[in-house]
Amino acid sequence: MKVIAQVFLYVVLCSFANGQNPSTTLGVIMPEASEGFSQAQINQLESKIVQIINNSNDVSVGYTNDFVVYPMISIEESSRVEGGMENIIVTTIDFSLFIKQASTKITYNTISKKIKGSGSNKIQSISNAISQIKTTDDAYKQFILKGEEKITKYYLDNCKTMLQTADNLSTKHDYEQAIGILQSIPASSNNCYNDAQKMSLVVYKKYQSILCSQNLTKAKASIAINNYSEALEALEIIDPSSSCYSEVEKLIAQISSKVDRKEKQEVELEKQRIDAIKEIGKAYYSNSIKLVKYDVLVH
Repeated sequence: MKVIAQVFLYVVLCSFANGQNPSTTLGVIMPEASEGFSQAQINQLESKIVQIINNSNDVSVGYTNDFVVYPMISIEESSRVEGGMENIIVTTIDFSLFIKQASTKITYNTISKKIKGSGSNKIQSISNAISQIKTTDDAYKQFILKGEEKITKYYLDNCKTMLQTADNLSTKHDYEQAIGILQSIPASSNNCYNDAQKMSLVVYKKYQSILCSQNLTKAKASIAINNYSEALEALEIIDPSSSCYSEVEKLIAQISSKVDRKEKQEVELEKQRIDAIKEIGKAYYSNSIKLVKYDVLVH
């Protein structure tokens, strides 16, 4: 177990050191279409926000925690300007971005800018104003980076509490939430991140007892209807460290003597576990963030 944990930690740290994963992720919360803002405009605005986050280099869009970015737009003024072949509508909007923690409702940073847009009608002028948002503006980059600093401080200040919470959840067999909390801790939190990765592996292996049972049931159901390929797929994803793995091997031997079950190298196995752990954490927060609603557009 000690050797496995060390290999796991080494692979994780190397992946971050090679720049494969930014230290912190931020979810993006967008509103539904309304009378004042079309779905096309909302999509246009979301694309701008995603670019702003990704342009910071250190932060990316993702759902590995409950920190989100959301916009607020208020129409300051809309006026008609006469001239030329046709009149032009000029609209000034107040565009604001907020970084907030969904669970606590605490705001970690804000930025606001006034932007003008023009068009033959109000809808076009608003769309044009959104297009004027300069995603490479250094002010936006600093907004994201400052928010990241505060988020990292949050994890450093609350590290022990989060690890204890995850341990308590694991004891209660709430493995998905435990892994979600552990995977939310960014690499920038250093030792806290390292401790969280070690604990993630321990919790994940406990979770295997549940996953193993579920996949065994699925495999047996497939075998009952002679769907051996589907049964094998269910059996193949069961971790060899699972308590029920001896039964898995027996089932595989029963349904296919031709299946090539070469032993995986330890590092390859750990990579699979890392990916599985990350996906569990991502799924937990993705589902949580989808439930968050903000009145993000102000007419």
